[in-house]
Amino acid sequence: MEVAQVKPLRLKAQRSPKIVAITKVDPIAEICVDTGVFHLPDIFDYLVPLELEDVIQPGVLVKVPFGSEVKMGYVTSRKAISDTSGKLKSISKVLTPLALLTPDLITLVSAVCERYACKPWDLIKSAIPSRSLAAETRYLTEKRPDAQGDLITQNQEPNKLRSRKLTIIVEQDGLVERIDELLSKNSLDLQLLVIVPDERDLIQLSSHRFIVEPIILTSTGEKSERYESFLRSRFERPRLIIGTRSAIFTPLAHGSTVLLYNDGDESMYERRHPGWNTRDVALLRSSQMNLEFVSQSPSLEVVRLSEVGWLSLNERAKNKAINRSKYHFSDGRISEIGTIKTGLKLGNVLVVMAETGYVSAIACQNCRNQSKCECGGKLYLPTKASAPHCAICDKSFDQWECKWCSGKIIRAIARGSSRYVEELGKAVPGTKVLLSKGGSRIDMLPESSQAQMVVASYGCEPKGEYAAVVMLSLGNLTNRVDLRSLESARRSIFENINRIGDIAGCAIYLDLPSDHPISQGILRGDSYSLAKTELEERNSSKLAPNYRIAIVEGPSSDIQGVARAIEGNILFSQVSVVDRTTSTKYQTSDSKLILRCEISNTLEFSQFIEGFVRYRSLKGLKALSIRMDPYSI
Repeated sequence: MEVAQVKPLRLKAQRSPKIVAITKVDPIAEICVDTGVFHLPDIFDYLVPLELEDVIQPGVLVKVPFGSEVKMGYVTSRKAISDTSGKLKSISKVLTPLALLTPDLITLVSAVCERYACKPWDLIKSAIPSRSLAAETRYLTEKRPDAQGDLITQNQEPNKLRSRKLTIIVEQDGLVERIDELLSKNSLDLQLLVIVPDERDLIQLSSHRFIVEPIILTSTGEKSERYESFLRSRFERPRLIIGTRSAIFTPLAHGSTVLLYNDGDESMYERRHPGWNTRDVALLRSSQMNLEFVSQSPSLEVVRLSEVGWLSLNERAKNKAINRSKYHFSDGRISEIGTIKTGLKLGNVLVVMAETGYVSAIACQNCRNQSKCECGGKLYLPTKASAPHCAICDKSFDQWECKWCSGKIIRAIARGSSRYVEELGKAVPGTKVLLSKGGSRIDMLPESSQAQMVVASYGCEPKGEYAAVVMLSLGNLTNRVDLRSLESARRSIFENINRIGDIAGCAIYLDLPSDHPISQGILRGDSYSLAKTELEERNSSKLAPNYRIAIVEGPSSDIQGVARAIEGNILFSQVSVVDRTTSTKYQTSDSKLILRCEISNTLEFSQFIEGFVRYRSLKGLKALSIRMDPYSI
């Protein structure tokens, strides 16, 4: 029998703890640590090593020991005595000597945390982009080799009543004109921060030459470029900053102006937890900044603020070109094709429609039943030669046949933009037809000596001057079950109307009957009254903006338990549960709890959600998905 080898015993190596010398001047640093645990405090005390005493300043990013792990944190202050008992640990490492987190930003983050029942690091990750060592080294070398702390002195102007406006623009370049006006009025030491919904808006704004070169803050592009742009906006006090959603947190000198363009756009809502939106963050900054909302058709939230007198209404002069335009509707004598042909004789034509692809819905030629996938999604044809695809799961049906009658001939029941381009090419031969949609968006209309026609999806319209604008699929836009469908459709319609050029004989066609409320509002040139009417309807239905809404999603057993626990709570105007059973091999089911509360109880509403999340965290219960003030229900 073979005897097993016996390995010699080895004693575990014991290392004596490293002795760290601590500074005697304000040896305690308060640090906001990224713990990832909701019920734990946000701020912890740490000792400041002597070798780091000069760089440990409020706002710098550090690494600290936390339990058995190492976490990142931002220094919020230095002090002489700790408020906690027990032995303190010392800071491990300084990641950057730059004070990225300003006192004003700390205050703003705290206010947003209070409204959205979240933790500071849920917001800091949006407010400060991921660090790029290469970009930071380059910036420090070029700007200030010995840079530590703040590179600019914030304007500590005492708080005073700020300007708060709602501006309704009626020109395609109305936003550009308003930016120019604000830049010319602002003193040289104040800043203008412009927030736009998406990259298309950034590109179109960038085509204009402002009196100062703007710094662009966006989530796209290289990591190093994003971080360097952030450093420039943070430390150089640029007069003009233009950015998308997360740029709303950009530190500014007191008394500067924050301008939000189309605050009601879905892109203005953060998709990740905690789901904040730029409008609410801007409102929380209004005590230190001038605030202006700009849009062709305002959101219901800012209309409510205007109606209660918190915002002043700044209506611009009417667009003369639009006033001279001829309007055609679906129940009129002039068709869309007639409008297009007449417009092409005068200049460029824009046709906008909702459906993309070649055929956006198909049916059986024999029995006329619409064809759908097993998952419930409708089938469509992406291209002329492709097999049907599911609009939800993207399953391809290479050997399609009708599940009702086994027919094999496809009938097109709704054309997409690709097919519409094909049809227009036959209707107006010799005309250059451009297609602008999500995957191949055209931001600027190309220059051409001949008239061009653009067929675009809503949200993908190129900037340019048009002799005719044709808007199709408006019934689909206005009749969607989405909470914001009417508001979104109204904004798209007024934006596209304003693309009409100052050309004699220009025309606008809308795929709506002339007696539709939106049609009547367009004829009056009054988007504000349309929004005001919808605001009144929303109030009677206990919907935003007069009511705050929270959506809690999770396993049905948990959601039903929460619903029972809050039954009878007078804080909530309405509590409803929506079951969403999912048939899987585990036979699980999810539910959605919808809570509504009057806007007058907004603080109590946020405090309830914060307490609810804290309780579940303390008890070790499974986290539920919570969305406060969602874009849609």
